[in-house]
Amino acid sequence: MPRFSGGKPFTQDMFDRYVGEMRNLLHALEQQALFEENETRPLMDVYETCHDIVVEFDLPGFSMEGISLKVSGLTLILDARKPREKNEGKFICVERSHGRFHHAVHIPGNVDPGLIRAEYRRGVLRVICPKSCERLVPIKEL
Repeated sequence: MPRFSGGKPFTQDMFDRYVGEMRNLLHALEQQALFEENETRPLMDVYETCHDIVVEFDLPGFSMEGISLKVSGLTLILDARKPREKNEGKFICVERSHGRFHHAVHIPGNVDPGLIRAEYRRGVLRVICPKSCERLVPIKEL
């Protein structure tokens, strides 16, 4: 016979929220599984301010035409291309990356996807995801 632990009972709303979060994480993993072997992932930082979740990608030397950013559910998908520069002569050392860059990032559920904006400056793509305000539900006394 199960014993009551004294904590809050597990409700259907809590269960639905956890299942939704697991689905979003699995979707993000599916997006990452679509990477090709010759693709690389750009370096990324994610931080939180009072009003926003901010995702920054290092994309030095990219043109705006080579960068694509999409939102699918709660997954932010970056796809970027950087062609190899034409050089005369023979390479002695090659450390800079070129080719296709891809990154799929799960963003928290408290973000309003319709208000996401991005800016590209000095080789950094900054994606600003405004947090959605929690709505208070009025309770009527009967």
